[in-house]
Amino acid sequence: MSGESEQKRKRTAAEIEADLAATREELTHTVDQLSQRVDPRRQAQEAKEKAQAGVTSFVEGLKSGDPKAIGIAGAAAAAVLAIVGLSLSRRKK
Repeated sequence: MSGESEQKRKRTAAEIEADLAATREELTHTVDQLSQRVDPRRQAQEAKEKAQAGVTSFVEGLKSGDPKAIGIAGAAAAAVLAIVGLSLSRRKK
């Protein structure tokens, strides 16, 4: 019954103000987190860092003789040569 009587008692102005202050603080924190997530500069920086990490990993794979990295590099080189070859053959016509 004590829980029931606690629910029925009126809250003081100080308690209500404390609840409002806590809610305001929580909302401020949430808005700050959301604004960081959608910040274009931050997203660009994260994408740049991710790309740099990928390139570094790929280069390390090439240096260590990783067959997958070597295959990717070979395929990329073949694609570039094919594009250059097609471009040159079209110019001659």
